Amino acid sequence: MKKFLISCLESRVESGGVLYGRYLFGPLPRGQGVTIATALRRSLLAEVSGFAVTSVEIVGVKHEYAIIPGTRETVLDLILNLKKLIFTSTMPTRTKAIGYISVQGPGKITGRDLRLPPGLQCVNPDEILATAAADGFVNLKVVISSGKNYLVQSGVNLDGPKTAAISDGNAMPRKTFSIDAVFMPVLRVNSIIQSDEDVLHFPLHIQSRDVSERVVFEIWTNGTLTPREALAQASSELIRLFSLFQIRPQPSILLQRPNTSFVFNQNNNTETPHTLQQMYVPNEFLEIDVGILPLTPTILIAFKEKEIHRLGDLIGYSDDALLKIPGMSSDVLFNVLCYLRTYGIQLQPVTNQSVVGRA
Repeated sequence: MKKFLISCLESRVESGGVLYGRYLFGPLPRGQGVTIATALRRSLLAEVSGFAVTSVEIVGVKHEYAIIPGTRETVLDLILNLKKLIFTSTMPTRTKAIGYISVQGPGKITGRDLRLPPGLQCVNPDEILATAAADGFVNLKVVISSGKNYLVQSGVNLDGPKTAAISDGNAMPRKTFSIDAVFMPVLRVNSIIQSDEDVLHFPLHIQSRDVSERVVFEIWTNGTLTPREALAQASSELIRLFSLFQIRPQPSILLQRPNTSFVFNQNNNTETPHTLQQMYVPNEFLEIDVGILPLTPTILIAFKEKEIHRLGDLIGYSDDALLKIPGMSSDVLFNVLCYLRTYGIQLQPVTNQSVVGRA
């Protein structure tokens, strides 16, 4: 069987900030393509975590059918608009956060008016939540939670009516409403199985074990993570799940020379030292899409704006030039350089000492 390869065939930014990636897996033994495609699709749609609004506390209302004071919208309208907000976090351990909206009208209230804690960001801040009147004052508190798949609330409010003091000394009621949440950052997944076997014209002398197949995977995300990041998270969840069935061997020590391999010479039955830098790398790797790299959505969008679509497009860039791309850090650049070197691509030296020390 040929060596397994994961290649990114295409990546693009679609309308609404949706990120698209198309990947090729294979070749695989006959029958394993549908196994990988089915398990990976379920993991992408159910096991990749995301953030969503799970409750909102509104000042000045008593029930979900009331009109929010100072706005044109009811509580139900606001809840539907809050469901459209998409969040991302730079802190993977964060499970819950609280955001506040305190806006004086007139004007439209958007996701940009939501005050969030450090590390949490709204991906679509231009989403309209409500419209405040000239004398309107809107005061909200939302709870943003992390989770997988979706959450269906029981329909019971988290607490009963409360009162909140305002500047003139009077008290206004406030109430907390629970919100059904969809945490899935992967919007859609398609898979196609391509086989070497032709059902109508299959030569019978070829053994079934020699038939190989490939899987073409299409992934759409909401912009909080790239399709490559979603693919990595989904596969990690599958590996963690199936690792429970493994029988772990005793630890052993493997001695390996990091920079030298040996080539066997059949003429004199000797081994000749052969450095890794002298190994031949096919040029086909230059045509792989940059979506195969471990990039954040900000960096991937910046690459597309600079017309960097293939790995070969990075040849003209130095490490210093890549560090100037928005969202690029020394740690991310180090991971990108490691991926490029596996494909035999090495850029010009970088002057940043932090990257040089790690490389």
